[in-house]
Amino acid sequence: MSLFQSDTVMRRKSPPTPQAAGITAKAVFKYDFTQAFTAASDLLEIGVLPATAQLMGAEVIGVGLGAITADIGLMDGEAGSRDETRTAGVELFDDQSVNNATASTATADCLAIAPEGIHRGIGVALSGNVAAGASKTLWLVIEYTY
Repeated sequence: MSLFQSDTVMRRKSPPTPQAAGITAKAVFKYDFTQAFTAASDLLEIGVLPATAQLMGAEVIGVGLGAITADIGLMDGEAGSRDETRTAGVELFDDQSVNNATASTATADCLAIAPEGIHRGIGVALSGNVAAGASKTLWLVIEYTY
C-alpha cells in the first residue's frame, strides 16, 4: 500500500480556524492526481478535521477519475503521519461514485461523528486505479463548527 497526502495534510496549507465559538468554517481540500494511484490498497489522506471541531457537512467532487467509487472517512493514527499501515473508515461516504460527480453527506451522519481533542486525518480509498493526469482531481469540502 502507498499513502498519498494532500498539501494540507503535509502542512503546506492550513484549514480555516474560526476565532470564536459557534462560527462555522468551510475547508476545501484538493488532490490532483499528478502521480499514478495504482492499487486498490492505496490510501489518500486528503484533509484534516481539526481538534474539537463538530463536523456539519461534507461534499465530494470527482473530476476525470473514471468509473470508480470512493470510501471516505476518518483515519486512525496521528493526522499527517507517514505510517502506511493507517486505515480510513467510511463515515462520510461508502462506495460513492466519483466519476465526474458531486455528492453530499447527510447532516445526521456528520453530527454522529463526535468531536475529539486531536486533529484527525480524513482518508480516501478508491475502488480502482487512477493514472496520473493533469485533469484528474478529487475535492472534499467539509463544514464544521467549534
